[in-house]
Amino acid sequence: MIIETDQAPAAAARQYAAACQIAQSLQDNNAPLPRSLATKAMTAAYGITAADGTWTQRDSFVAIEVGSVLALRSLMLPDTPTRIVEALEEFEKRLPTQTVRSEEQISAQHFSTPLALAWLVSHLAVIGGDDIVLEPSAGVGMLAMWAERAKALHINELDSVRAGLLRHLFPESSVTSFNAAQINQHVSDTPTVVIMNPPFARNAAGAVDPFAAHRHFAAALAALQPGGRIVAIMPDSFKPGGKHGSLFDRATSGANIQLMLRLDKGFAGKGTAVAVRIIVADKGPANRRPPSTVNRASVRSLLEAIREIPPRSNIPPAPVPPTPCGSTRPVSLFGAFRAVPAKSFPRAARPLPSFEFATVNYRVRDPIAAAHDDTALYVPWRSQRLEFDNPSDHPSPLVESAAMAAVALPAPNYRPQLPKRVLDDKILSTAQLETIVHALAATEIDLPGRYRLPEKGLALVPHPEGQSYRQGFFLGDGTGAGKGRQIAGIIMDQWLRGKRRHIWLSDSSALIEDARRDWQALGGTPLDIQPLGRVRAGAGIEIGDSILFASYATLRSEAGGDRRLDQILNWLGGEFDGLLLFDEAHAMGGVAGGEGRFGATSGSQQGIAGVELQNRLPRARVIYASATGASDVNNLAYATRLGLWGEGTAFVDREAFTARIRDGGVAAMELVARELKAMGVYTARALSYAGVEYDILEHELTPAQIKDFDTYADAWAIIHRNMEDALAAAGVVDRLTGSTLNGQALSAARSRFESAKQRFFSALLLAMKLPSLLPAIDVALQSDQSAVIQLVTTSEALLSRRLADLDAADRAELALDLSPREYV
Repeated sequence: MIIETDQAPAAAARQYAAACQIAQSLQDNNAPLPRSLATKAMTAAYGITAADGTWTQRDSFVAIEVGSVLALRSLMLPDTPTRIVEALEEFEKRLPTQTVRSEEQISAQHFSTPLALAWLVSHLAVIGGDDIVLEPSAGVGMLAMWAERAKALHINELDSVRAGLLRHLFPESSVTSFNAAQINQHVSDTPTVVIMNPPFARNAAGAVDPFAAHRHFAAALAALQPGGRIVAIMPDSFKPGGKHGSLFDRATSGANIQLMLRLDKGFAGKGTAVAVRIIVADKGPANRRPPSTVNRASVRSLLEAIREIPPRSNIPPAPVPPTPCGSTRPVSLFGAFRAVPAKSFPRAARPLPSFEFATVNYRVRDPIAAAHDDTALYVPWRSQRLEFDNPSDHPSPLVESAAMAAVALPAPNYRPQLPKRVLDDKILSTAQLETIVHALAATEIDLPGRYRLPEKGLALVPHPEGQSYRQGFFLGDGTGAGKGRQIAGIIMDQWLRGKRRHIWLSDSSALIEDARRDWQALGGTPLDIQPLGRVRAGAGIEIGDSILFASYATLRSEAGGDRRLDQILNWLGGEFDGLLLFDEAHAMGGVAGGEGRFGATSGSQQGIAGVELQNRLPRARVIYASATGASDVNNLAYATRLGLWGEGTAFVDREAFTARIRDGGVAAMELVARELKAMGVYTARALSYAGVEYDILEHELTPAQIKDFDTYADAWAIIHRNMEDALAAAGVVDRLTGSTLNGQALSAARSRFESAKQRFFSALLLAMKLPSLLPAIDVALQSDQSAVIQLVTTSEALLSRRLADLDAADRAELALDLSPREYV
């Protein structure tokens, strides 16, 4: 039975209540558990019988498994491994055989690990009190219950109901619901031990994937600390040699395999009778060939066949951060392995990493005029208002336009809070600290007047009983000033003050890695920033307190009438006073429409979505960031929080503002920028190019390169001649007369040909320059200089097209050629 995500907590609570009744029965006597007792417990928990369809017989088996975990916690186990296995096998004989299989169970591969086999996995893992244990596909915790003695236990389960049950079973452990085939992308508290029983033949979407277990093993191995141990229950096909031996080699690359065991009918009684393999490996370079497989018919005989458990490898100690002295306010930034709101699933407190933080202290002085040549367009930047206690120069000199430098920012009264290490180690420059101070000071102020939402359109309506809207800030720095680092600093202040939900919008979802890099530099963890793209449109966002990252394209999108914008608003709540961060804000520049190449244009959808988001969250702290903020009036038309129009200004509304400023041209935009800086809501600086020189590095083509070029030119000439024949054969042109029969097809074909030819020769010439370029880079590096390399293309679109054409078998044995030859 498929349970909707928002119904999962209730279903988990009912199944857990039934499991508690079953556990009590298992503890009270040693008799076999009647299936009727489980049915009775489920009926009592749900208040209705299975005939209604609310729960199924399969659900009752899940409750029995959870009840087994609860009952075993109170069971006194024997003192030897063999007797432990015997006791667990006897206990499992008391449980009903699982004869009912559901489509959902098969699709999600929900076959729980037998008790004795689960214990054997933990026994082989040699889990100690200092270990950090991860179970990526936990089911209902059959493996996890043997790892509770570890220092930390992180449990992952994709199914929402089973994840809810795990939160009841392991309240002191973190439980997440990621795709375990990508678990290495979601781990920040790197495990020293991984125990796992992954899906064998289905992926996260339920589609058939015969190598699903291979992918899960590779991801878990990638997440493991060097020297850590992984013990995995794998399908019988997971072995060296044979038809798919190369896949085994790839999945286990980077692992030193210590033991390979095989168990016949390892899941008998759990709904399937397949043979399984148990792989014991330590992360590190392989120092020998994989050992021979020990094959037995039962867990007990396997245990007897293992002469000794291979000792664990040594784990290199992690770097110890300096211990903060005199810290009075420790703050946790541990955001990993938390994917649901704490209010839905309360957890017991556990020790989390902490650090000392400090207030950014500064002195406000009278404005200092920048000394410069009156004829210069740019002047060196310096803080005109603030003197910091521990100033740090920017890595490269910054400049400000002479017109902007003549205007001073107002005196702020906000003192941000940042990790003390950030200030002591001068991770943020004085220029970046100044932005953080002024941005947060600006968002402490409300715009004049009150407004209510319009019934139609985007223009807020003045109303005495409306909402007060918080003022925003525009960060207009150019490349090299570190806009991402400044945005991260603004978030960090709010994060440390207890505001843990924010929205970070940018031009592309791929930029989340840059955002995570800047956030990590200030002491955050990568998983504090979560992508909205992984949440299905229309579903509730259940990632808990975090920084939600999305592209503007995602913001404007909808599916089946479910808007992403409404999804975000539901997650934030109406009283939201966190940060709305519009990075690369010029992506919303078309909100006002205007005159395009082909006449008047209407407002862009992502600009409209961005303005509506601001309108619906009056108390949000809005930060815009764009290097082209004041270059065109359209790049300010979306900035509703800067006080450019409305009450207290010279412009009634946005339309009046854009019309007047557009008529005034560049001079009017410069005045707007100066006025915004004087108001304390705008700053714009750029890298200085004073003293920058450049030489042209010329590469002479060698005779061999010239020959290669001529050969490829002849090849393209052959393609060109044959393309004309192909157009005639396809009926695009008339073969006899040469006249065009389909103008659009002819234009598209020739355009594709010419563009492919240009891309080919561009790549070819670039490759031919490398014999001169690479030595020049080496010389620069040896001279303590930086080499800046621009990537013209990454072939991402070409890769996507090639992958889309592959079937499952081809994907398992990838051999793609993405070189320029592919165009030919």
